[in-house]
Amino acid sequence: MPYKGSAPLTTDLLGGQVNMSFDTITPVLPFIKEGKLKPLAVTTARRSAALPNVPTLQEAGVPHLAIGTWFGLLAPASAPKAVVIRLNAEIVKIIHSPEFGKQMADIGAEPVGNKPEDMARQIREETAKFAELVKAGKVTLE
Repeated sequence: MPYKGSAPLTTDLLGGQVNMSFDTITPVLPFIKEGKLKPLAVTTARRSAALPNVPTLQEAGVPHLAIGTWFGLLAPASAPKAVVIRLNAEIVKIIHSPEFGKQMADIGAEPVGNKPEDMARQIREETAKFAELVKAGKVTLE
């Protein structure tokens, strides 16, 4: 059943209206830590640092499934390369700082801080992967 975000989904999960869900770690981690929700598996290729005792779906017996949530910072295609390189360098410094790392770890996020060409490759690969899934599943918009 589709939800309009993590908040209503988590509310229904905690209230017993739904029995299980797929969501990102960050909105549900506090409830997992409080013992109000039980994680069954993570969908990523490797275990989460925030939930090291929780298996991946592959470890739990669901082969060939590894998918995670990621965010990227984008600039217009017309942005000067020197500006993109400088912004990337400054942002990566922040991402790799101990303060930022602790804040992200506290909410279950695992920042990467890669290069613009790595992010571009990731976007291309993810777009192709999901386009294939949409096509195979004959997904249509209502």
